[in-house]
Amino acid sequence: MTRNPGTGARRRALTVLLTGLVGAAAWAPPASAATPTDLFFSEYLEGTSNNKAIEIFNGTGVPIVLDAGPYVLDLYANGSTTAGTTISLTGTIENGDVFVVAHSSATASTLEAADLATSALNFNGNDVLVLRKGVEVLDSFGQIGTDPIIPGWGTDPYDSVDNTLRRRPAVSAGDTNPMDAFDPVFEWDTYAVDTTDGLGSHAIDSNSDTGGVDAVVSIAAAAACIELSTSTIDFGTLTLGAEDQPAAPTITVSNCSSFGETLFARGTDASGTAAAWSLVDDGSSCAGSLGLDNYRLNLATAGLPAPLELSTTNKTVQSLTAGEDVDHTARIFTACPGSTGAGVVMSMQIHYLVTAD
Repeated sequence: MTRNPGTGARRRALTVLLTGLVGAAAWAPPASAATPTDLFFSEYLEGTSNNKAIEIFNGTGVPIVLDAGPYVLDLYANGSTTAGTTISLTGTIENGDVFVVAHSSATASTLEAADLATSALNFNGNDVLVLRKGVEVLDSFGQIGTDPIIPGWGTDPYDSVDNTLRRRPAVSAGDTNPMDAFDPVFEWDTYAVDTTDGLGSHAIDSNSDTGGVDAVVSIAAAAACIELSTSTIDFGTLTLGAEDQPAAPTITVSNCSSFGETLFARGTDASGTAAAWSLVDDGSSCAGSLGLDNYRLNLATAGLPAPLELSTTNKTVQSLTAGEDVDHTARIFTACPGSTGAGVVMSMQIHYLVTAD
């Protein structure tokens, strides 16, 4: 997100790039979301009664004739390893447009956006949807052979039961492995049950990239701007069973302006497979059940005397001279021994704020 300063104001820019590696990294411009090479799911509606729909997006740059694929939608119910229903898709999706498949007894607002209405789209939140082109899997929602039962895929409010889920603009390709673990929190935004105001359109963000924190923030001489990135930092699989068990993605921060800048940072609550953690600042409290564990976040930097512990409140990180690059190693660790969050995939956001020195 870029915000422009007022007329006559000096322009400053701070660029944040997630490298995903430990160690020094040269500065590079923010990455752009890749141009999609084929269709993928862009919206999922699991609503009241038969109010069901799945939206498919074409961002390839050219029209796609569905019959020529042939493109089909497979439904796997209740943990089955065999598709119980296959829906053939017909027609043409223009570039930048979507194709909406809805249940024929869905609500009027859902059917208004539908390109195909059929009673065959009879899924629940614990089922799996797969988009195929011939035998090639283009995208999948859920994990074939697994039944998450009542909660559906993910953890509330990102679960697949009684929610509308929209693919984040940074996502430009589908999940082509329908057998891998699935959690909507990593690529989908959540909306209340039966929400349909976004059904029938989708766009990808050419200024963002899945899994990264990409931001160019411009600020005026006496103003500040915070980048509210919707991208998440993926810490990979963590074994949070010790008091200090860090993960270590490296974030390279560059002051691209010709002026000195003061850098602030804060963290957000994190989510993981089958659990969610609340950020704590001092590590003084611990909970005994999974989903209520506490963790701490800090930024370890060679230029700092000690790791800076973060919270949901902005904290001063350091001052950067014009053109200076620094590497911040983001770390998550438990607040106390005996955490029950062992072997989970953790992701979160780190937000930066910059002001003129």
